[in-house]
Amino acid sequence: MAALNGQPVADLDRKVVVGVPWHVFTAYFADVWKVGQHMSGIGPTDSGKTTFFVPVLKLRDYVLALDPKGGDSRLALAGFTPISSIPPDRKIMDAIAEGAPARLLVTLEVRARADRARLKKLIGDAIDWAFDTGGWTIYFDEYQVTADARMMGFGIHSEEMLVSARDPKRITVVTAYQAPAWVPKASTRQAQWFVLWKTNDEDVIDAIAQKMGRDKRELRRVVKAMKRHKVLIGGTNTEDPLILTEAPRLG
Repeated sequence: MAALNGQPVADLDRKVVVGVPWHVFTAYFADVWKVGQHMSGIGPTDSGKTTFFVPVLKLRDYVLALDPKGGDSRLALAGFTPISSIPPDRKIMDAIAEGAPARLLVTLEVRARADRARLKKLIGDAIDWAFDTGGWTIYFDEYQVTADARMMGFGIHSEEMLVSARDPKRITVVTAYQAPAWVPKASTRQAQWFVLWKTNDEDVIDAIAQKMGRDKRELRRVVKAMKRHKVLIGGTNTEDPLILTEAPRLG
């Protein structure tokens, strides 16, 4: 296992918060983030969620990223292959069958209401296909859009994946959103890893502290002292330190 040697930056309920460079964090996390361990990322708009998750998702060979707003070029520019059909085309499927990594972006460019309906069907098909085939790390970008019944309405489908897909399906679910109150409770209840950006919303901090088994007052102090674009990563194992780092900007 990669060593996590960093600079202690705070004492959180007698557990150290360790500040480390990004390359140290990713080497460590590649070892400790096991298949089937779900991850929940909570941060305000423009806090750097995509900047963090792109390289973290690349730690996995088989990734299905869902773009519920349509036309997200950031993941495509980062090397994810856009697909607009489920299952993907034969070339991609043949490569997967031969053991090649596949990091796919389920997306359509949305210009009209009909495009929105097509995108909704595409994402629904992708969720079902990933659940049936197994082995995927599934990234729900803007999770509230995918889950909310007033929008795409796939909350029940994603909750099923969070609750039952870990074994034997070997599916890992990664969700990114702005507040726990906006998404199904399973997104935090079933997560083993949490990613948190600077926020003054104490309800958000308290909810994550409870799930991680940390003292909420101490976690508030640490989060409020964080600089913009710094990110705090912690798991449900309270014997492990919390990690403070910063992802490099996407080039």
